[in-house]
Amino acid sequence: MHVGIARISLRLPDSRSLKDRRQVARSLPQRIRSRFNVSVAQDAGADGNAWQSLTLLVSCVSSDANHADAMLAEVVEFIENSRPDLQVLDYGSETISGL
Repeated sequence: MHVGIARISLRLPDSRSLKDRRQVARSLPQRIRSRFNVSVAQDAGADGNAWQSLTLLVSCVSSDANHADAMLAEVVEFIENSRPDLQVLDYGSETISGL
């Protein structure tokens, strides 16, 4: 078993309030979950109260390490293509093998 984990830092330039940020923080993870069958969580510690930043943690399980890496890369590509109003600031992934 291989577990892929990704941290995706996003900038929300159009967000003007906490309400705007919450809307993105709720809808985007739901769309990612339904399309890719992965787990998505918001990293609350990294974002604080900033209205224009959001960090998502994405994880997946696969029998092939390359497939796990590819799936996480597809999630980032999906965000970039489906939400051009958001900017991907940073993306890092790791695969844990041998579980």
